[in-house]
Amino acid sequence: MSRVLVTGSKGYIGNITTHELLKAGHEVIGYDIGYFHAEPFGRKDVYGSVQKIEQIVKDIRDVTVDDMKGIDTVMHFAALPNDYACDLVHYDVVEDINYLGAMQMAIAAKRAGVERFIFASSCSVYGVNGDKLINENSIPAPITPYGFSKLKAESALQKMSSEDFTVTCMRNATCYGVSPRMRFDMVLNNLVGWAFTTGKVNMYLSDGTSWRPLVHVEDLSLAYILAMEADKELVSGEIFTAGAQNMLIKDVAEIAKATVPNAAIEYAPNAPKDWRSYKVSNSKIEQVLGFKPKWTIEKGAKELYEAYKAYGLTEESFNPKTGKKEFWAGKNFKYLIENSKVDKNMRLL
Repeated sequence: MSRVLVTGSKGYIGNITTHELLKAGHEVIGYDIGYFHAEPFGRKDVYGSVQKIEQIVKDIRDVTVDDMKGIDTVMHFAALPNDYACDLVHYDVVEDINYLGAMQMAIAAKRAGVERFIFASSCSVYGVNGDKLINENSIPAPITPYGFSKLKAESALQKMSSEDFTVTCMRNATCYGVSPRMRFDMVLNNLVGWAFTTGKVNMYLSDGTSWRPLVHVEDLSLAYILAMEADKELVSGEIFTAGAQNMLIKDVAEIAKATVPNAAIEYAPNAPKDWRSYKVSNSKIEQVLGFKPKWTIEKGAKELYEAYKAYGLTEESFNPKTGKKEFWAGKNFKYLIENSKVDKNMRLL
Protein backbone atom coordinates (compact mmCIF):
# COMPACT_ATOMS: atom_id res chain seq x y z
CA MET A 1 0.00 0.00 0.00
CA SER A 2 1.22 3.49 -0.85
CA ARG A 3 0.20 6.84 0.58
CA VAL A 4 -0.63 8.92 -2.48
CA LEU A 5 -1.20 12.67 -2.76
CA VAL A 6 -3.45 13.49 -5.74
CA THR A 7 -3.47 17.13 -6.79
CA GLY A 8 -6.59 18.25 -8.61
CA SER A 9 -8.33 15.47 -6.70
CA LYS A 10 -11.78 16.96 -7.29
CA GLY A 11 -11.26 17.37 -11.03
CA TYR A 12 -12.43 15.29 -13.97
CA ILE A 13 -9.45 12.91 -13.89
CA GLY A 14 -8.64 13.35 -10.20
CA ASN A 15 -12.00 12.00 -9.07
CA ILE A 16 -11.63 8.79 -11.03
CA THR A 17 -7.95 8.31 -10.14
CA THR A 18 -8.68 8.75 -6.44
CA HIS A 19 -11.43 6.13 -6.65
CA GLU A 20 -9.22 3.65 -8.52
CA LEU A 21 -6.36 4.14 -6.05
CA LEU A 22 -8.67 3.42 -3.14
CA LYS A 23 -10.02 0.33 -4.91
CA ALA A 24 -6.44 -0.88 -5.35
CA GLY A 25 -5.84 -0.58 -1.59
CA HIS A 26 -3.84 2.64 -1.47
CA GLU A 27 -4.36 5.54 0.93
CA VAL A 28 -5.18 8.84 -0.79
CA ILE A 29 -4.87 12.46 0.31
CA GLY A 30 -6.47 15.03 -1.94
CA TYR A 31 -5.02 18.45 -2.79
CA ASP A 32 -7.39 20.83 -4.57
CA ILE A 33 -7.90 24.61 -4.51
CA GLY A 34 -11.63 24.32 -5.23
CA TYR A 35 -12.19 26.13 -8.53
CA PHE A 36 -15.23 23.93 -9.28
CA HIS A 37 -18.34 23.44 -7.14
CA ALA A 38 -20.94 21.55 -9.19
CA GLU A 39 -22.96 18.71 -7.71
CA PRO A 40 -21.82 15.29 -8.94
CA PHE A 41 -22.73 14.16 -12.42
CA GLY A 42 -23.23 10.39 -12.17
CA ARG A 43 -20.71 7.93 -10.70
CA LYS A 44 -21.96 8.32 -7.15
CA ASP A 45 -19.59 5.56 -6.10
CA VAL A 46 -16.64 7.68 -7.21
CA TYR A 47 -18.04 10.85 -5.64
CA GLY A 48 -18.55 9.03 -2.34
CA SER A 49 -14.94 7.84 -2.32
CA VAL A 50 -13.54 11.31 -2.92
CA GLN A 51 -15.76 12.90 -0.26
CA LYS A 52 -14.34 10.59 2.41
CA ILE A 53 -10.63 11.21 1.95
CA GLU A 54 -8.52 13.86 3.67
CA GLN A 55 -8.37 17.00 1.52
CA ILE A 56 -5.80 19.80 1.53
CA VAL A 57 -7.60 22.89 0.21
CA LYS A 58 -4.72 24.95 -1.10
CA ASP A 59 -3.16 26.56 -4.17
CA ILE A 60 -0.34 24.41 -5.56
CA ARG A 61 1.83 27.54 -5.61
CA ASP A 62 1.62 27.64 -1.81
CA VAL A 63 2.70 24.06 -1.18
CA THR A 64 5.10 23.39 1.70
CA VAL A 65 7.34 20.50 2.65
CA ASP A 66 4.98 19.79 5.56
CA ASP A 67 2.16 19.11 3.08
CA MET A 68 4.26 16.25 1.71
CA LYS A 69 5.26 14.60 4.98
CA GLY A 70 4.50 10.88 5.00
CA ILE A 71 3.64 10.79 1.27
CA ASP A 72 5.08 8.03 -0.93
CA THR A 73 3.83 9.20 -4.34
CA VAL A 74 2.50 12.46 -5.76
CA MET A 75 0.21 12.34 -8.80
CA HIS A 76 0.10 15.89 -10.08
CA PHE A 77 -3.01 16.69 -12.16
CA ALA A 78 -3.77 20.25 -10.94
CA ALA A 79 -3.37 22.84 -13.72
CA LEU A 80 -5.14 25.23 -16.02
CA PRO A 81 -6.63 22.28 -17.91
CA ASN A 82 -6.99 23.20 -21.58
CA ASP A 83 -6.29 25.72 -24.33
CA TYR A 84 -9.42 27.80 -23.69
CA ALA A 85 -8.68 28.23 -19.99
CA CYS A 86 -5.08 29.20 -20.74
CA ASP A 87 -6.16 31.71 -23.40
CA LEU A 88 -8.15 33.63 -20.77
CA VAL A 89 -5.05 34.78 -18.89
CA HIS A 90 -1.60 36.17 -19.62
CA TYR A 91 0.99 33.55 -20.52
CA ASP A 92 2.92 34.39 -17.34
CA VAL A 93 -0.03 33.05 -15.34
CA VAL A 94 -0.18 29.87 -17.43
CA GLU A 95 3.52 29.33 -16.78
CA ASP A 96 3.13 30.21 -13.11
CA ILE A 97 0.54 27.47 -12.59
CA ASN A 98 1.31 24.77 -15.14
CA TYR A 99 5.11 24.99 -15.08
CA LEU A 100 6.30 26.71 -11.91
CA GLY A 101 3.44 25.25 -9.87
CA ALA A 102 4.46 21.74 -10.93
CA MET A 103 8.08 22.51 -10.05
CA GLN A 104 7.12 23.80 -6.61
CA MET A 105 5.15 20.62 -5.95
CA ALA A 106 8.09 18.46 -7.06
CA ILE A 107 10.67 20.41 -5.06
CA ALA A 108 8.57 20.20 -1.89
CA ALA A 109 8.02 16.49 -2.52
CA LYS A 110 11.72 15.76 -3.00
CA ARG A 111 12.68 17.69 0.13
CA ALA A 112 10.08 15.78 2.12
CA GLY A 113 11.44 12.42 1.02
CA VAL A 114 8.62 11.49 -1.36
CA GLU A 115 9.80 8.61 -3.54
CA ARG A 116 7.79 9.14 -6.72
CA PHE A 117 6.35 12.07 -8.65
CA ILE A 118 4.04 11.39 -11.61
CA PHE A 119 3.28 14.43 -13.75
CA ALA A 120 0.16 14.78 -15.89
CA SER A 121 1.42 16.20 -19.16
CA SER A 122 -0.54 16.18 -22.42
CA CYS A 123 -0.40 14.96 -26.00
CA SER A 124 -0.86 18.67 -26.80
CA VAL A 125 2.94 18.87 -26.71
CA TYR A 126 2.89 17.02 -30.07
CA GLY A 127 1.00 19.96 -31.62
CA VAL A 128 1.06 19.68 -35.41
CA ASN A 129 2.21 16.30 -36.68
CA GLY A 130 -0.38 15.34 -39.29
CA ASP A 131 -0.93 11.74 -40.35
CA LYS A 132 2.39 10.21 -39.32
CA LEU A 133 2.52 7.99 -36.23
CA ILE A 134 4.66 9.63 -33.56
CA ASN A 135 6.03 8.53 -30.19
CA GLU A 136 7.89 9.78 -27.13
CA ASN A 137 11.08 10.24 -29.18
CA SER A 138 9.41 12.46 -31.79
CA ILE A 139 10.19 16.16 -31.73
CA PRO A 140 7.41 18.02 -29.86
CA ALA A 141 5.68 20.82 -31.75
CA PRO A 142 3.19 22.53 -29.39
CA ILE A 143 1.26 25.45 -30.83
CA THR A 144 -0.66 26.70 -27.77
CA PRO A 145 0.33 28.19 -24.39
CA TYR A 146 -1.14 25.10 -22.73
CA GLY A 147 1.05 22.75 -24.77
CA PHE A 148 4.17 24.88 -24.25
CA SER A 149 3.63 25.02 -20.48
CA LYS A 150 3.32 21.23 -20.24
CA LEU A 151 6.44 20.65 -22.34
CA LYS A 152 8.47 23.08 -20.26
CA ALA A 153 7.40 21.34 -17.04
CA GLU A 154 8.28 17.93 -18.48
CA SER A 155 11.80 19.01 -19.35
CA ALA A 156 12.51 20.53 -15.94
CA LEU A 157 10.96 17.67 -13.98
CA GLN A 158 12.95 15.03 -15.85
CA LYS A 159 16.14 16.70 -14.64
CA MET A 160 14.99 16.28 -11.04
CA SER A 161 14.72 12.50 -11.34
CA SER A 162 17.35 10.78 -9.21
CA GLU A 163 18.10 7.57 -7.35
CA ASP A 164 15.82 8.56 -4.48
CA PHE A 165 13.24 10.61 -6.43
CA THR A 166 11.56 8.91 -9.37
CA VAL A 167 9.90 11.32 -11.82
CA THR A 168 7.58 10.00 -14.53
CA CYS A 169 5.78 12.15 -17.12
CA MET A 170 2.52 10.93 -18.64
CA ARG A 171 1.38 12.56 -21.87
CA ASN A 172 -2.39 12.19 -21.53
CA ALA A 173 -4.46 11.62 -24.63
CA THR A 174 -7.85 13.34 -24.90
CA CYS A 175 -10.08 11.76 -22.28
CA TYR A 176 -13.69 10.68 -22.49
CA GLY A 177 -16.12 9.01 -20.12
CA VAL A 178 -18.26 9.81 -17.09
CA SER A 179 -16.85 11.47 -13.98
CA PRO A 180 -18.59 13.19 -11.06
CA ARG A 181 -16.84 16.43 -12.11
CA MET A 182 -18.05 16.05 -15.66
CA ARG A 183 -16.51 17.88 -18.60
CA PHE A 184 -18.55 18.48 -21.73
CA ASP A 185 -15.61 20.12 -23.50
CA MET A 186 -13.91 16.77 -24.21
CA VAL A 187 -14.56 15.73 -27.80
CA LEU A 188 -16.52 12.49 -27.37
CA ASN A 189 -18.38 13.78 -24.30
CA ASN A 190 -19.24 16.88 -26.33
CA LEU A 191 -20.41 15.21 -29.52
CA VAL A 192 -22.56 12.63 -27.73
CA GLY A 193 -23.97 15.48 -25.63
CA TRP A 194 -25.04 17.47 -28.69
CA ALA A 195 -26.50 14.37 -30.31
CA PHE A 196 -28.45 13.45 -27.18
CA THR A 197 -29.82 16.91 -26.42
CA THR A 198 -30.47 18.24 -29.94
CA GLY A 199 -30.42 15.23 -32.27
CA LYS A 200 -27.50 16.84 -34.12
CA VAL A 201 -23.81 16.02 -33.77
CA ASN A 202 -22.55 19.59 -33.75
CA MET A 203 -19.43 20.00 -35.92
CA TYR A 204 -19.49 23.80 -36.09
CA LEU A 205 -15.96 24.32 -34.75
CA SER A 206 -14.05 21.72 -36.74
CA ASP A 207 -14.05 20.22 -40.20
CA GLY A 208 -13.28 16.87 -38.58
CA THR A 209 -10.04 16.15 -40.46
CA SER A 210 -7.70 16.32 -37.47
CA TRP A 211 -6.33 13.27 -35.68
CA ARG A 212 -6.70 12.79 -31.93
CA PRO A 213 -5.53 10.06 -29.58
CA LEU A 214 -8.30 9.19 -27.13
CA VAL A 215 -8.44 7.29 -23.83
CA HIS A 216 -11.19 6.57 -21.33
CA VAL A 217 -10.64 8.44 -18.07
CA GLU A 218 -10.76 5.17 -16.12
CA ASP A 219 -8.11 3.56 -18.33
CA LEU A 220 -5.94 6.66 -17.92
CA SER A 221 -6.22 6.41 -14.14
CA LEU A 222 -5.15 2.77 -14.25
CA ALA A 223 -2.14 3.78 -16.38
CA TYR A 224 -1.03 6.12 -13.60
CA ILE A 225 -1.33 3.33 -11.05
CA LEU A 226 0.75 1.06 -13.29
CA ALA A 227 3.44 3.75 -13.46
CA MET A 228 3.38 4.12 -9.69
CA GLU A 229 3.63 0.38 -9.05
CA ALA A 230 6.30 -0.32 -11.69
CA ASP A 231 9.95 -0.93 -10.84
CA LYS A 232 11.67 2.42 -10.51
CA GLU A 233 14.29 1.67 -13.16
CA LEU A 234 11.50 1.27 -15.72
CA VAL A 235 9.91 4.66 -15.14
CA SER A 236 12.55 6.98 -13.66
CA GLY A 237 12.94 10.04 -15.85
CA GLU A 238 10.71 8.47 -18.49
CA ILE A 239 7.89 9.88 -20.61
CA PHE A 240 4.91 7.71 -21.55
CA THR A 241 2.21 8.55 -24.04
CA ALA A 242 -1.02 7.48 -22.33
CA GLY A 243 -3.52 6.86 -25.11
CA ALA A 244 -5.66 4.03 -26.43
CA GLN A 245 -7.07 4.77 -29.91
CA ASN A 246 -6.23 7.29 -32.64
CA MET A 247 -9.20 8.59 -34.59
CA LEU A 248 -10.17 11.39 -36.94
CA ILE A 249 -12.63 13.80 -35.33
CA LYS A 250 -15.13 13.15 -38.13
CA ASP A 251 -15.03 9.43 -37.27
CA VAL A 252 -15.66 10.23 -33.61
CA ALA A 253 -18.70 12.16 -34.82
CA GLU A 254 -19.89 9.08 -36.71
CA ILE A 255 -19.69 7.03 -33.50
CA ALA A 256 -21.73 9.65 -31.66
CA LYS A 257 -24.30 9.55 -34.46
CA ALA A 258 -24.50 5.75 -34.37
CA THR A 259 -24.90 5.73 -30.58
CA VAL A 260 -27.77 8.18 -30.25
CA PRO A 261 -30.99 7.10 -32.04
CA ASN A 262 -32.04 9.31 -34.96
CA ALA A 263 -29.05 11.62 -34.61
CA ALA A 264 -27.49 13.35 -37.63
CA ILE A 265 -24.14 15.06 -38.13
CA GLU A 266 -24.30 18.77 -38.86
CA TYR A 267 -21.25 20.59 -40.28
CA ALA A 268 -21.00 24.35 -40.54
CA PRO A 269 -20.57 25.57 -44.16
CA ASN A 270 -17.13 27.00 -43.39
CA ALA A 271 -16.06 24.86 -40.42
CA PRO A 272 -12.39 25.63 -39.68
CA LYS A 273 -9.57 23.10 -39.72
CA ASP A 274 -8.09 22.37 -36.28
CA TRP A 275 -4.34 22.45 -36.87
CA ARG A 276 -3.69 20.44 -33.70
CA SER A 277 -3.44 17.01 -35.24
CA TYR A 278 -1.41 14.03 -34.08
CA LYS A 279 -1.48 10.22 -34.11
CA VAL A 280 0.47 8.66 -31.26
CA SER A 281 1.96 5.24 -30.71
CA ASN A 282 1.03 3.49 -27.47
CA SER A 283 3.66 0.78 -27.84
CA LYS A 284 5.95 2.07 -25.08
CA ILE A 285 3.31 2.18 -22.34
CA GLU A 286 1.96 -1.19 -23.48
CA GLN A 287 5.36 -2.90 -23.58
CA VAL A 288 6.97 -1.31 -20.52
CA LEU A 289 3.99 -1.01 -18.17
CA GLY A 290 1.70 -3.69 -19.60
CA PHE A 291 -1.04 -1.13 -20.20
CA LYS A 292 -4.16 -2.75 -21.71
CA PRO A 293 -7.12 -0.37 -22.12
CA LYS A 294 -10.46 -1.86 -21.17
CA TRP A 295 -12.54 0.72 -23.00
CA THR A 296 -13.19 1.50 -26.65
CA ILE A 297 -14.62 4.73 -28.04
CA GLU A 298 -17.80 2.88 -29.04
CA LYS A 299 -18.24 1.50 -25.52
CA GLY A 300 -17.50 4.93 -24.04
CA ALA A 301 -20.11 6.58 -26.26
CA LYS A 302 -22.72 4.13 -24.95
CA GLU A 303 -21.67 4.85 -21.35
CA LEU A 304 -22.10 8.57 -21.98
CA TYR A 305 -25.48 8.10 -23.66
CA GLU A 306 -26.80 6.09 -20.71
CA ALA A 307 -25.39 8.61 -18.21
CA TYR A 308 -26.99 11.52 -20.04
CA LYS A 309 -30.34 9.70 -19.97
CA ALA A 310 -30.01 8.92 -16.26
CA TYR A 311 -29.11 12.55 -15.47
CA GLY A 312 -31.94 13.92 -17.55
CA LEU A 313 -29.61 16.09 -19.60
CA THR A 314 -31.41 18.69 -21.71
CA GLU A 315 -30.23 21.14 -24.35
CA GLU A 316 -30.55 23.95 -21.81
CA SER A 317 -28.49 22.17 -19.16
CA PHE A 318 -25.88 21.00 -21.69
CA ASN A 319 -25.42 24.06 -23.92
CA PRO A 320 -22.34 26.08 -22.87
CA LYS A 321 -24.37 29.30 -23.07
CA THR A 322 -27.09 28.14 -20.67
CA GLY A 323 -25.73 25.08 -18.84
CA LYS A 324 -23.76 24.82 -15.63
CA LYS A 325 -20.43 26.55 -15.90
CA GLU A 326 -18.63 23.83 -13.94
CA PHE A 327 -19.14 21.33 -16.75
CA TRP A 328 -17.14 23.53 -19.14
CA ALA A 329 -13.60 24.28 -17.92
CA GLY A 330 -13.15 27.47 -19.93
CA LYS A 331 -16.59 28.80 -19.03
CA ASN A 332 -15.94 28.18 -15.34
CA PHE A 333 -12.61 30.02 -15.38
CA LYS A 334 -14.16 32.87 -17.37
CA TYR A 335 -16.88 33.16 -14.71
CA LEU A 336 -14.27 33.28 -11.93
CA ILE A 337 -12.39 36.06 -13.73
CA GLU A 338 -15.39 38.18 -14.76
CA ASN A 339 -17.01 37.97 -11.31
CA SER A 340 -13.82 38.82 -9.37
CA LYS A 341 -13.65 35.40 -7.73
CA VAL A 342 -9.94 35.32 -8.58
CA ASP A 343 -7.21 37.94 -8.96
CA LYS A 344 -5.17 38.52 -12.12
CA ASN A 345 -2.92 35.60 -11.16
CA MET A 346 -5.88 33.20 -10.82
CA ARG A 347 -5.63 33.11 -7.04
CA LEU A 348 -8.99 32.69 -5.33
CA LEU A 349 -10.20 35.79 -3.49
